[in-house]
Amino acid sequence: MVRVALLGAGFMGRMHGTCYSNIPEAKVVAVADKRTDLAKEIAAPHGAKVYGSADSVFRRDDIDMVDICLPTYMHAKYTIKAAQAGLSILCEKPMSHKVREARRMVEAVRAANVRFMCAHVIRFWPEYQVLKRYKDEGRLGQLLVLSCVRVSPKPTWTWEGWIVKHTLSGGALWDLHMHDTDFVRYLCGEPQKVDTVGVWSDESGWDYVFTNYHYPDMAVSAEGGWNMPSSFPFEMAYRAVFERGTLVFSCAKKPTLTLYKHDGTSEAPEVPQVGVGAAAGAGNISELGGYYNEIKYFVECVAQGKPTDMVPIEDSCATVELLQAEQKSAEKKR
Repeated sequence: MVRVALLGAGFMGRMHGTCYSNIPEAKVVAVADKRTDLAKEIAAPHGAKVYGSADSVFRRDDIDMVDICLPTYMHAKYTIKAAQAGLSILCEKPMSHKVREARRMVEAVRAANVRFMCAHVIRFWPEYQVLKRYKDEGRLGQLLVLSCVRVSPKPTWTWEGWIVKHTLSGGALWDLHMHDTDFVRYLCGEPQKVDTVGVWSDESGWDYVFTNYHYPDMAVSAEGGWNMPSSFPFEMAYRAVFERGTLVFSCAKKPTLTLYKHDGTSEAPEVPQVGVGAAAGAGNISELGGYYNEIKYFVECVAQGKPTDMVPIEDSCATVELLQAEQKSAEKKR
């Protein structure tokens, strides 16, 4: 049994807490948040102890891993603290919105020889896993074009509005668009360079960005932002053009995934699903599939002493470095 301390009782903390309820190999034994009323709601189904600060958790000696669902600007501090305590670490994305902090996290994890994984959930999202399988197996030939989209109303539900303060979160580029940046790297490898344009807000930073990723034999782009009206529905989507077919995904459509073949026919490919319920809490994703997949994967790695090969720590740091390159590209055009 992997004993878990969950740090943060916001949207992601609630999401993760619900996932652990569906993972028999894990038990949440502690939930920490200065908003103890929210922490109690997450802790109750697990019989976990509630703490008013994340630091208090580290006084316990019966914890195997920490799950860091704190705001982005706290990730480095508590990753380093957990590493020094010899604990396995699951950390919400991104590692940091500062390259120097991400590199410090790598150094601390490697020095302590502990297990770490950044929660890049899209690598575990069923429809994106289908795209990865099609590309890796070459069943439609070479990937020629990839276009990713991720758009949302501005998130207003976070603690003290931290997520829409770019000095704390990095803005939509680092919190929302970064999902596609990471997946592009995961699917296509490191681009030769990036070219980014965007819309800047003095308060919330890069609210919307378009990025072209330069590869010698593919046209790859991603756009994302959160400056939509509150009535606008969240959407994540992609269009992948292969030599012998086009795979199209949108979370707003049913079926979510369609394969258009070059013989004029189309079909809905089978999408692997997991048997978990709806998340307990508000947010822009109502199903647990990808979150469940990533957390179960990490718990199994901890329980079985395996490396987190799907999301190596150096890979997550490289995504932070690529996001910085996108930011610098956008800044040149302001």
